[in-house]
Amino acid sequence: MDCSLVRTLVQRYCAGEENWVDSRTIYVGHKEPPPGAEAYIPQRYPDNRIVSAKYTFWNFIPKNLFEQFRRIANFYFLIIFLVQLIIDTPTSPVTSGLPLFFVITVTAIKQGYEDWLRHKADNAMNQCPVHFIQHGKLVRKQSRKLRVGDIVMVKEDETFPCDLIFLSSSRGDGTCHVTTASLDGESSHKTHYAVQDTKGFHTEEDIDGLHATIECEQPQPDLYKFVGRINVYNDQNDPVVRPLGSENLLLRGATLKNTEKIFGVAIYTGMETKMALNYQSKSQKRSAVEK
Repeated sequence: MDCSLVRTLVQRYCAGEENWVDSRTIYVGHKEPPPGAEAYIPQRYPDNRIVSAKYTFWNFIPKNLFEQFRRIANFYFLIIFLVQLIIDTPTSPVTSGLPLFFVITVTAIKQGYEDWLRHKADNAMNQCPVHFIQHGKLVRKQSRKLRVGDIVMVKEDETFPCDLIFLSSSRGDGTCHVTTASLDGESSHKTHYAVQDTKGFHTEEDIDGLHATIECEQPQPDLYKFVGRINVYNDQNDPVVRPLGSENLLLRGATLKNTEKIFGVAIYTGMETKMALNYQSKSQKRSAVEK
């Protein structure tokens, strides 16, 4: 084998696919493609944990103090307090230090409580039970343990646990209806379409027998844009190649409606989902003057 090819494969394995190219290859159900297909290269992706909290136990005090003293008013009174401590002034340092300490303490308690609520919400979301296919059987595990390539089953009125490629549904025409109110505010039902060559797989055994790979773009925040393709390996030597678009993509945060169940394969998980990429980190509100 050419040395340059070996070096490329090693870099691709060590650095991770997402750091190496602008696309990713996903092995549906973590199955290696049949002989003659591209070489199987294990890839590493983030797990399905969502983290919306701003602080941790260890960084709360320094990070919160830094953000509070970014405010011009707080920084100004801090300087006045330090000057009164260092230089002999007619006024006591308590006159500026005590109000500043009170404001900083109350604000820190308020922000700490709000962040604790976010931690609770994150834990509840990450520990939600999710059904996925393993060895032809339906297994339940926590949402945070989902991995890219897992085949997931979602029932009616459940929320999609990650970004999925729609493989099949209980509807004969291979469609499903979803609402995306939590993503874009639209409450109307949207129709999505299963992959043409997999929409007939209605049981766990059928789905478990699927041999396919998905090639798609790296995560990006546009909710209405997705480009990829799926290679379905049948008995023929050459795979059946189908294009994938946004109509085949089920987004995390959307809810399944008017459909008994669907099967989908995870392609973006955790903080790489479109919902997470659109999430703007909680920051302190500042006036235009402070900005």
